[in-house]
Amino acid sequence: MDRGTDGAYKVVMRGEVFDGRGFLRSAISGKEPDPKSKTKNVDFDVDLKLGAVAGYNGEAVRSLDVKVSRRGGTIKSFTLAGKLGRDTPLTGDFRGHAQGQGRDVIELETNDAGAFFRFTDTYAKVVGGQLELAMDPPTVEPSAREGLINVRDFSVKGEAALDRLAAGGPTTTPSGVSFSRLRAEFTRQNGALTIREGVLKGPIIGGTIEGSIDAASQVRMSGTFVPMYGLNNMFGQIPFFGLFLGGSNEGLIGVTYEVVGSLSQPVLRVNPISAIFPGVSRKIMEFPTGKQNNQVEYPPPPPNN
Repeated sequence: MDRGTDGAYKVVMRGEVFDGRGFLRSAISGKEPDPKSKTKNVDFDVDLKLGAVAGYNGEAVRSLDVKVSRRGGTIKSFTLAGKLGRDTPLTGDFRGHAQGQGRDVIELETNDAGAFFRFTDTYAKVVGGQLELAMDPPTVEPSAREGLINVRDFSVKGEAALDRLAAGGPTTTPSGVSFSRLRAEFTRQNGALTIREGVLKGPIIGGTIEGSIDAASQVRMSGTFVPMYGLNNMFGQIPFFGLFLGGSNEGLIGVTYEVVGSLSQPVLRVNPISAIFPGVSRKIMEFPTGKQNNQVEYPPPPPNN
């Protein structure tokens, strides 16, 4: 590490093997930096090349090459290249105002979403999938950081409750239950990750998801599984009446569920009785686990005359 003429630290790191689990846990938690830290506003240029970075669940990123630059507490450039799973490329890039974007974002992409989720200890039962992850870059100021995740063409294997819902369907294979797309928005703040407007689509099963993962890595999420998603969800697309027949992403028939427990061993529970409640009436059978507590602000009462 040397200090350049502009005052920024030039850091070069080389190595064969690095245990990245501590770094991953800290990065995923989204905890705010100590406001009294002397490194809060340090400018730096980091050039890192490692033979292998060990993650969780036996996964590792190999041939990792990362370059990142920060000035005035703001990320100015970022690139990442490596290999996940069976030599599947993992790439990262920085897109911002210089590239004509409306906001600065960090983007990660790989064609092995399952390996990425296992590596970060997010969820160990995904197989395959094309991952696109976009998120606000970290800053020195405490603030909520938004993000968006898209995953296409993947399977979930070994989730007993999900296997029972899809039993007998053509997408129930030795590789698990197949899905065509997962999309969700998320916010990271004060060590917690909040997921909202999550939509899961597949030929046999679809659904919705919302909830949170707190600073202690405890999961609290809920939503609705929709069997025969393509046909079932069609009723929800009918103007006006679709609201009562399931809404835009929930079907006429659905099963509510919740996911609770630790991040490393989450437990999935379903409520089969909810299947007999069609459309909007199914709301009374939803698990409250992942619901956002949005307080309604009422106007102040008029002054007394």
